[in-house]
Amino acid sequence: MDEELNEIIIYYEEEKTRIEELLAECLQFSDYKYANQFQNGLGILNNQLTILKSLKDSNYLKKKELKEQIENYRNLLSINPQISNYINELIKRDERNLDALNNQEVMPFYDGQEFDDATFDLVEGKIQSFIFHLKKTINLYLKFECKKNNFIISITPDEQMGREIHFPKAKKRLLKSIGFKRNKTKEYFQLKLPLLSFKDSQQIKIIVSKIIYEVFFINELDTETTIVIHS
Repeated sequence: MDEELNEIIIYYEEEKTRIEELLAECLQFSDYKYANQFQNGLGILNNQLTILKSLKDSNYLKKKELKEQIENYRNLLSINPQISNYINELIKRDERNLDALNNQEVMPFYDGQEFDDATFDLVEGKIQSFIFHLKKTINLYLKFECKKNNFIISITPDEQMGREIHFPKAKKRLLKSIGFKRNKTKEYFQLKLPLLSFKDSQQIKIIVSKIIYEVFFINELDTETTIVIHS
């Protein structure tokens, strides 16, 4: 699974390099119309890479933020050397924090094997469904089940959610961009995938990652997620 994820990341990195080259070429010849399109495409790719890398390493965003902060401090140091002592202390602090994160065992935001096992057991008909809790205090979860040759992912029905959670238009747009739609009775959002196209759990994990990192943001959710099997 890690090998497949790495291959996807490499593909997006190569695509990013290609688009950056095309963008630079457009800017060189003042072709701002296409430059804008490539810039938008680059933003989408960067977002996808963030999701994939966060799927691989739950500390990716923290590491990225620390690296950017260290770089900003170094730039500030070159502009204003008079505050070098203070800035150097900040750099050392962030470098220590970054080293600590780099020395931690790389873990996904959930137990990858447990999720894989639950997904395959569901597809093979060994279990009826499983629940993936995102934030227990407000009863926010994803439900996975197979019905009528479809692999279905649904989000907590509205009436079961705590009052804190809501779906503003921005979140609804993001869910729809991933492929979610309201069910027939408009009670909850769901996404259907044909079972015939199912190969492994990677596609499911990417969808879950999009929900976590694009729709709800990781800092809105529990630091530890829980899977509950319904046999």
